Formats: sequence, structure tokens, C-alpha cells
Amino acid sequence: MQNLRLHNLGSYKRVWVIGAVRGRANALNTVSKKILNKQKLLDRLVFTGNIVGPSSKGENFSLKSVDVALLLRSNFISNYSSDVNDVVFLRGQFEELLDKSRQLHISPNPKELVEWMYSRGLDSILSAYGISSGLLKNAAKDGALALSRTSVRIHEALVKQSGHYKYISTLKRLAYNDDRSVLMVSAGLAKDRPLEAQSDELWWGGGFSNLDEPYGITRRFIRGLDPEGKGLASGKYGITLDSGDKGVFAALFSSDGNLLETIQG
Repeated sequence: MQNLRLHNLGSYKRVWVIGAVRGRANALNTVSKKILNKQKLLDRLVFTGNIVGPSSKGENFSLKSVDVALLLRSNFISNYSSDVNDVVFLRGQFEELLDKSRQLHISPNPKELVEWMYSRGLDSILSAYGISSGLLKNAAKDGALALSRTSVRIHEALVKQSGHYKYISTLKRLAYNDDRSVLMVSAGLAKDRPLEAQSDELWWGGGFSNLDEPYGITRRFIRGLDPEGKGLASGKYGITLDSGDKGVFAALFSSDGNLLETIQG
């Protein structure tokens, strides 16, 4: 039986992989234009998650970043009449925060959880959708009913933006090619577990620090974010496409995982 949380990209010659965006809409827009100009028939496209993200100062552009990503997906598919399954969005830690913010009313310790989620940048991401940081904090203090109402407001804020609710609701855990020799994840990988058993480490990280260590039959594993903030890196088997605070990084790989080209926005 097919695991719907995992995404099989099938057999392809080339795949574009976009690293962590962190709400940098303009940088993603630059990368998008370059990819579309270089796209070829039967190419694949993988967003490794963290399209949304906290802003260090000023306005948060997570909402606009999702719009840019959705437009790239649409143009990528229409360019060569590609199949919708040729493009995939993976779940990153910031998408996880945004998604789980709609479920805090069922948490046994919402106040502590809200504090932790805010320390990870959720408040900044919510601000892009018009949700003030005080709203969720106050609701956590007031109890389950207030949290339930706030969850509805966050849900409605996502629904209000065209395509955003479907985007956050259909994220995949990981992607791979037909023979599983090339594997794409957001941030981490538990190398002692099979693909079907991978869980939170995919977006929170772990098990990925040694890029020279193999994982099963996989010849190349690619991630978009380094939770330790070490940025771009490459080893015998693993590659990290995280440009940190230097914009957005993307790369083109062959069917066997060889790096063909890099793009930065």
C-alpha cells in the first residue's frame, strides 16, 4: 500500500530542489524566475519546506512567500504540461509550527507550548496572516474554549488566502526517486529507521550531521535546512541547501543524485 505521507517522484532525468526560504519572498521570486528559464521537459521540482519563517526585524513576508511558491508550482507544471505529481512541497519545522497552532486547544499544556512555539518564530509567522502575538498567548491563559476560537481564526486566516490551506494541509514528509537512490528531506533523517517510520526528525533535524555516512541504498540525500545553522554543506552522500541569512539556495540534480547546477536568490 502506498504511504500518502511520502512522495514518489517517479523516474526522471533532472530534479530541482529548493532549500529553506524562511519567508524571503523576493529571494524566492528570483530563484523561481531562474528555474523557469532553465526548466526542461520532464523535470521535477521539490520544495524542502520552511517556505514560511520568522523575520528578524520588520514585516514578515511568509504569506507572500507561499504565494510565490504556489505561482512557481503552477508555472512549472504548465510550462511543459507536467503532471501535478512532478512538484512536491515538504513539511518544514516552520510549517509544522503553523499547522499545529490550529490544534492547541487539545494540548494538555498550552501555555508552555505557546511559549516554546513563539521562541521558534511562530508569532512572527502568524503576524503575516494578521494574527497578533497576544491573541494566542491570552487564549492559552484563558483555557480550551478560548484556544478553540483562536484556532478557528488561524484556520480562517489560512483559508482566506488562495491556496494556502491546501498547501499546509497536503505537505509531504519526504520525497524520493523511483528506485529510492535519491532522497529529499527538510532537515533530518533517522538513519536507523526505514523511510516509512521517519517522523519529526524530518523537519526538526537529527541523524544528518555526517554527510559522508550512507543510508541504505540511497546514494544521495538532500536537505533544505541545517538546524544547527552551519549553512551550505556537501559530503560523500549528503548535501545541505541552506544558505542561512544569505537568501535562498536551490540546486539541480541528475537522476543519480549528481549536482548539475546551483542557483541563489
